[in-house]
Amino acid sequence: MGDSQPQASTSKHQFTPTKGEISPSRPRWQQYGGFYRPVRDPSIPWVPSPPHSPMPLANAPVFEIDFALKSGDLSSMDSSPTSDWSLTLPPNIIQQPTGHEHEDRTFVPKRMSTMRRLVRRFTSRGRSRPSTSSIASPEPIAKGKMPMHDTLPDPQRSPRVQPHEWKAYGYWARPIVGNVQVHNSDSPPQHFPPLQHIKDTNLTPEDVFNSLYSPSTGFHPERWKLGIEHPSLPRRPTRWALPDPTKPLPFPWEVQLNPFLEHVLFGVPRVYWDVREDVSAAQYGVNGSGEEGCRPLTPADFAQPASWPFLTHMYINALADDMAERFAWPLMVINPDGIKVRDVLNCVYANFREGVRADEYWGPHWTTARRKEAAKAHRRRTDVTAPENEWKALEGYVDPNDRMRRIDYLGHGGGRCGTQSYE
Repeated sequence: MGDSQPQASTSKHQFTPTKGEISPSRPRWQQYGGFYRPVRDPSIPWVPSPPHSPMPLANAPVFEIDFALKSGDLSSMDSSPTSDWSLTLPPNIIQQPTGHEHEDRTFVPKRMSTMRRLVRRFTSRGRSRPSTSSIASPEPIAKGKMPMHDTLPDPQRSPRVQPHEWKAYGYWARPIVGNVQVHNSDSPPQHFPPLQHIKDTNLTPEDVFNSLYSPSTGFHPERWKLGIEHPSLPRRPTRWALPDPTKPLPFPWEVQLNPFLEHVLFGVPRVYWDVREDVSAAQYGVNGSGEEGCRPLTPADFAQPASWPFLTHMYINALADDMAERFAWPLMVINPDGIKVRDVLNCVYANFREGVRADEYWGPHWTTARRKEAAKAHRRRTDVTAPENEWKALEGYVDPNDRMRRIDYLGHGGGRCGTQSYE
């Protein structure tokens, strides 16, 4: 059985996906998120979810698109699940000379004036001019020094991470054992004390399974032990190695973002999230209405890696659809254990919860129209009689005397999640 169908039965006769199955018709949001199959019976080995249709290529800046290509060459879908990520960012967008610059007048250097030639002649006296041989042959490199290059090497293409791979990490990080969702990773922070490793106890995996639920006290996810290896449990994906603090971070064009964080230029976004609310209000970006159009992200989705490979620092310095010259409040997401989706959303939420200073509001970066929109959003957000604030006002979450915050800068509509690796 696929991931999209819940299992109500707790018997040993469970339907599991067949290895090698490929179903290209499933909605994409269910391929990297959605429903996660629980572990109902420890005696049944775990079968990974089958791969489905491959991920589309990530967005690329317009200056990276070769308009000379045919229409079929720019397809965002590839027939291979391990297709190369063809639209990558090179380290240098300035084209190098081709050797035919003399044909273009813009490349012809201007002749020096008589005064400049005289000044250069007198100032160059006493200097030893390099011989022709020294120009033709490169200077030997001193021992222990790195050679200098005029241009950076071309970026290496990486296979596109497929939807089921992102979801596989969520399966491992937040498995559902019976009816209890437990934590296999310490990050993001948990609501209970740090978990004990099973090697430090005398318990068996079966003992831990049985201890998660008590008829008298209910569910106990804090009794889970880290490091449990059992045939019925999802395995940790080997693609995401733990961050090595001794190695430098990868370049932006070497990083692939989690599908939940990718900025979609048009169409349905990957995540619907009003940044005025906390991360629990983040929902899948799906077509439809009612139950189909309102599905919150699960703890397993939040525990997925924010990128491949793992990053320990992520700098966000741009705001989509913002006409300002620069983003006034860049933010840095930090997690030494590897940044997860929840880390990014928490950091974005905390950043926009900060108050707006008077010098920012009246500064040159805020236009008159922006001030009017922000003031209107501020009044709406602090209005206890507004329809969207009815339930929050009853719980005391609406402060009519609250100051203007950065979230008001986005206007009454709030904002939606979406990032790009080249921003």
